[in-house]
Amino acid sequence: MHAEFNTGSEFNKTLITLGIATLCFALIANFIPAIYLFVFHGIIPKGEDILKIWGVAAATYGVSWVVQPIAYYGVLGTSGSYITWVAGSAGDIRLPAAAMAQKVAGVESGTHEGDIMATIGVASSVFVSVAFVTLFTFIGANVLPHLPQFFIKSFSFILPALFAAVYMEVARKDIRAGVGGIVVAMILTYIGIQLKAPGWAMTLIIVASGVAVNRILYVYDRSKKGTEKA
Repeated sequence: MHAEFNTGSEFNKTLITLGIATLCFALIANFIPAIYLFVFHGIIPKGEDILKIWGVAAATYGVSWVVQPIAYYGVLGTSGSYITWVAGSAGDIRLPAAAMAQKVAGVESGTHEGDIMATIGVASSVFVSVAFVTLFTFIGANVLPHLPQFFIKSFSFILPALFAAVYMEVARKDIRAGVGGIVVAMILTYIGIQLKAPGWAMTLIIVASGVAVNRILYVYDRSKKGTEKA
């Protein structure tokens, strides 16, 4: 019974229940400072100002609210996804941590073992990042002005380098899907530039094209195996 619970849908349902509860508590906690300012100091923005700020945030990050949960779920798994959306820094910290944990353990993403290692990797990264953020909050402002300018500029390449490393780690498991996804993305990017398509639309289209490429290869492999058996 215990083994069935751990490997069946019941375990996933438990994770979803706990994850939703945790996200709800996190949402409430995010409003505590604003509630404190309103209750004890009478400070609260106007409704139209709140809507304007939300509109700017939605225009800037709205596409990631849709794309990231879909694109990252395969590596993060269920529990890793919930921890990631509570802790933040999904692409630059949590996803690489999950992928590296799976690599070190020698397990595949999308499996029960992969989900467990992703959860361990993400949870560990939360403790590490909190420790380093706390440390650099106190000493970073005093250290950064003394660093060479080229060193400071190199920080802007950290995120692309992390995405490239994660992509290569996943793509090497199926070279066809990895190369196919990049080629299709480059073609779509070129077309989007020519048509002057908005960035948010291109992000959604490119992510959808990656899913489509993998789905086509999956269906092709299944049909080929079925033909060989026949």
